[in-house]
Amino acid sequence: MTGFGVARVAIDSPLPQLDRLFDYEIADELRESITIGARVRVPFGRGSALSDGFVVELVSESAFPGKLARLEELVSPVSVLTPEIYMLCRAVADRQAATIADVFKLAIPARSVAVEKKWLPSNPGEPRQTPRDKGRGERAFVFIEPRTNEFGAVWVQQLTSRAIANLESGESTILVVPDYRDQAVLLSELAQKTSTENIVDYTSQQTNSLRYAAFLRCLNAEPAIVVGSRAALYAPVSKLGEIIIWDDGDTNLQEPTSPYSNARDVALIRQNQAGVNLLFAAHARSSEVERLVEIGYLRDITIPFAVPKLAISETNARVDSLAWQAIRRALDQGEPVLVQVASRGNSVSAYCAGCGDRAKCSNCAGPLWVDSQNQPRCRWCNAHNLGFSCDACGSRSLKQGRAGATRTSAEFGKAFPGTKLIESNGENRLEKVPGGKQIVVSTPGAEPRVEGGYGAVVLLDCNELLSRDNLRASEDAVRIWSNAIALMKSGGLAVAVGLQGFIGQKFALWSQAELAQREYQSRVELRFPPFVRMASLSGEKALLAKVLESLPSEIEVLGPMPVPSKNAAVDDWRALIRYEYSQGPSLAATLKAQVLLATAGSKRVSVKSGRAQRPIQIKMDTVI
Repeated sequence: MTGFGVARVAIDSPLPQLDRLFDYEIADELRESITIGARVRVPFGRGSALSDGFVVELVSESAFPGKLARLEELVSPVSVLTPEIYMLCRAVADRQAATIADVFKLAIPARSVAVEKKWLPSNPGEPRQTPRDKGRGERAFVFIEPRTNEFGAVWVQQLTSRAIANLESGESTILVVPDYRDQAVLLSELAQKTSTENIVDYTSQQTNSLRYAAFLRCLNAEPAIVVGSRAALYAPVSKLGEIIIWDDGDTNLQEPTSPYSNARDVALIRQNQAGVNLLFAAHARSSEVERLVEIGYLRDITIPFAVPKLAISETNARVDSLAWQAIRRALDQGEPVLVQVASRGNSVSAYCAGCGDRAKCSNCAGPLWVDSQNQPRCRWCNAHNLGFSCDACGSRSLKQGRAGATRTSAEFGKAFPGTKLIESNGENRLEKVPGGKQIVVSTPGAEPRVEGGYGAVVLLDCNELLSRDNLRASEDAVRIWSNAIALMKSGGLAVAVGLQGFIGQKFALWSQAELAQREYQSRVELRFPPFVRMASLSGEKALLAKVLESLPSEIEVLGPMPVPSKNAAVDDWRALIRYEYSQGPSLAATLKAQVLLATAGSKRVSVKSGRAQRPIQIKMDTVI
């Protein structure tokens, strides 16, 4: 690229002070080959070691008055950081008060030299299409009919058909799905409808080389359908026409490390920048999407459909007569039955047989439960407690509490002798089971598919899910139940045992919109997310105090309060910050700057990994 003598480089470093562009003089021998988005290695500081980076801009001269360091090492000529993806990474980092390097690790996979060498000759380097103008894209939400037929799940059929239609019109689609099993089903369905050359497997289960090959495929000029989880939103696909998010309320779409972003927010940012279509689809609506629908940012395009056959039994019995009847009816017809229970193992909890106190772990004092091997284990540290001894009375005997998946399977085995029993849980998660007369006992999220759908779906422990110590307990419960019922075939019967009150009434009528509205209104009354945003700062008390003192008076601060820490030598504290959406950009910039000032020269090392940690952790959107 003749005429450009200076490269502006984003250094791939998590250090906040390096989160900006640096100018480098391009060596003469590289001026013809260097491109925007290329990987480079550049000198920085007084050390001799080189730092990794990406070329963001090429200019004829620099505004820096001093002498520029020279860029002499081009790692690869491939433009892996396109301008569109750089803008997305920058926006996500600014929104989350993170460094752009934190986002690079999500957007750009590790390089595979062998894969890259194979890709380069077949890539003629056609010019990529200019992104759409802003404002042309449609933002929408749709409820999908909760049903499985002979062709599979209805939601899979509808989303793949939409992606195929985009492909036929010459546009790419990014399909974001939280669960790896759902991703596999989508990929399988797409393979039956279009050539595999048009499908990009962007799932996290792939090896590094396959992931990099998928990334390079997105750099081609031809449109494609990209299927993956959170990282798929950063796919540099050409001619992007639509982004589809399935089941955005699933916690798997929340980034567990910095920048702590949610796929929903990343999709909204990319849609706004690129002007493409954005569709949220689900069986149940999250409170975040409900807010966007109520303020008019998303349009509900749901078409009325036949609601599932669902019975609610208001009883204190764990399995009542209505549930037994539904199971017997399906088994008599030779159909499979799905029974969803709240927890795995033999017993959800364990108690001292002598005094009745809740059994506690000898290692961390956490609550004990009984696993599928009938061994007491801790829910906090997962340690086995074979030598249990009660602190109160000294008894060494345990009695079990409410039944988990394993004991439930055993009980159904006694009630229906000769019937095949299958258990699917977090430790032994099945993707698919054969059809026929059988009972499948599953924990939430581990329900396997069956060809043609289940003849009956029985939801047990409904009150257990609703009473969990979590602000999102009822929202998550409705989403979990809805996804389980969606595995049922047409004409099947679903039974929710012990579900009472408003949620039971509206769920029986499949009034998902009303349930979402009520959930969101409860957040409005309490001024909890998503009505407002809530950030958290975690670290040592003295450092937190410095940062909190610098915040504007109109920002509401809750705390700080001490929090448990695995490192006894570290005094961990946490503060919550409640703020309006309009205050987000300025607050993120202020927090990032003040944390950098307050923690200059401070060091912190993780006890678990031995690696350096940031003295203060910032989460701009805390899940509470």
